[in-house]
Amino acid sequence: PSRLRLTVTTGSETNAVFIVVDSQQGPVSNPPGLRIQLNIEAHRFMKNGKEKRAVNLEDVIESIGMGPAQIAWGILGGGIWLADGAELLLVSAVTRSLQKEWHLTAFMKGFIVSAVYLGILLGNAASGGFSHRFGRREMIVLSYCGIFFCGSLSGACHTTVAFMMMRFLGGIFIGIGQPAWLSISAEITPAYWRIPMAAASQSLFVVGEMYISFLLMMDDLNMQFLHWRVLLRLGALPAFVLFLLSAAYLNESPMFLALKGRNHEARHVVEDMGRLNRASSAVVLDFEPRTNSASSGSLVSEMGRQMNLVFSVQFMVVTMVIMSVCFTLNLVYFGSLFAFPQVLPLLMHGQAASELLVGALWELPGLAMGLLLGITASRRTSLKFYLTALTCSILCFIIGAHGHPDPEQEKTMKVFLFMGYYGIKCVPNIGFIVAYQMSAEVYPTEARSMGAGLALASGRLAAMISPMIYEAAVLWTGIYLFFFLFMAALCLSNLYMVDLLPEVAGLQPDGEALPISPERIQVV
Repeated sequence: PSRLRLTVTTGSETNAVFIVVDSQQGPVSNPPGLRIQLNIEAHRFMKNGKEKRAVNLEDVIESIGMGPAQIAWGILGGGIWLADGAELLLVSAVTRSLQKEWHLTAFMKGFIVSAVYLGILLGNAASGGFSHRFGRREMIVLSYCGIFFCGSLSGACHTTVAFMMMRFLGGIFIGIGQPAWLSISAEITPAYWRIPMAAASQSLFVVGEMYISFLLMMDDLNMQFLHWRVLLRLGALPAFVLFLLSAAYLNESPMFLALKGRNHEARHVVEDMGRLNRASSAVVLDFEPRTNSASSGSLVSEMGRQMNLVFSVQFMVVTMVIMSVCFTLNLVYFGSLFAFPQVLPLLMHGQAASELLVGALWELPGLAMGLLLGITASRRTSLKFYLTALTCSILCFIIGAHGHPDPEQEKTMKVFLFMGYYGIKCVPNIGFIVAYQMSAEVYPTEARSMGAGLALASGRLAAMISPMIYEAAVLWTGIYLFFFLFMAALCLSNLYMVDLLPEVAGLQPDGEALPISPERIQVV
């Protein structure tokens, strides 16, 4: 048979699509020409003045566009990063005061911080199954509540074990909320705006760090004699405020509601999005209903299915590379977050607390660069740029911190020191935006929270062991520079693994909501 050409025309009055099959020699007469009418229950919306057809929820969200609805979601849900940044910097900063008051060993001091990251690791790993069963919104609200109570109670502890348990539980609550927010962010944001949304929400981590840095400056500029009980209680206040606001105003993801067969609730959320974003009256805020895919199995069986999908042949390599990239990213960032409060008082006498604040501010340009690269460059190119720049920054810090006995070289060493320090604070934010956004894009809806949770969990594993690695490096070598050399080597090795990642243009299709079902094909 000869090759065929398909000509598609749209019937504007009958809401039908007509496909005429032609041969290479020209149109085929009837008979034997074939004319197929596809009766489609389609909805129309306007974009750039032209009529379009929306047959699924993703198209409706694209038609509504970016606006105040996503901004409100970003503040209420993305605030999990603000609470995360505040808690993590605070617990790293007060460990020296705890060591003096409770006479802790270096190992125990590092283990207190590791307990927080262990909790976050477990929370990240469990969040996928809980989010898919109970909802993304519920996990975020629960996360804020737990962070507040654990942070407040840890300020009342009088033993190391009690303090460690409170920080461990607080880490679990932090970890539960993060994958849930990554899933919501990817599901309610139009494709073009996903990277800006990720950058904006992760910038709240810097706000949390700035809040704690301000508290530290008000307490003790040299960070030698901190009133850590008061600081822990004040550090938990942002989580309490976000808990109240999110419990009252945070909406569930409409894609999650549709996946669960709760189409009426999903339509209500979509209507709210259209109202807040002032969508055109020509936009029909409706979508193809999905059949209820909620499983009657247990929570463990649901998590097992999601895990099997994430580690299937299709996603195995992608999952392992993303987990490796996130592991290195978090080891560098959170290892430095623990190391700098210990190192800066030795390198920058009298200005350690203020330099922590300046370092937090340097994260904002990193977020801006991540936003720019996420929009203009491919995911792989962005990751390669971040890994190269981060390796160079770590090497500059090592050179500057090593110093030079010659006074004439002292200024040059200072330049390297500050270039390296600000680079280590700035560049990882590119990786956080691109890597975590990719972890939410490559998986279908059913396994999206699990995939994002595993990426976060691998990062938290690195964060958990980073204080122990730092303390071990100082104990075995007598200097902290070996820790930074180890981080530079990991960044360099990840640079060659990025080519194994695919390029993604949007959310992975689910397969349960096809634009055209075979039952609607009618031959006329």
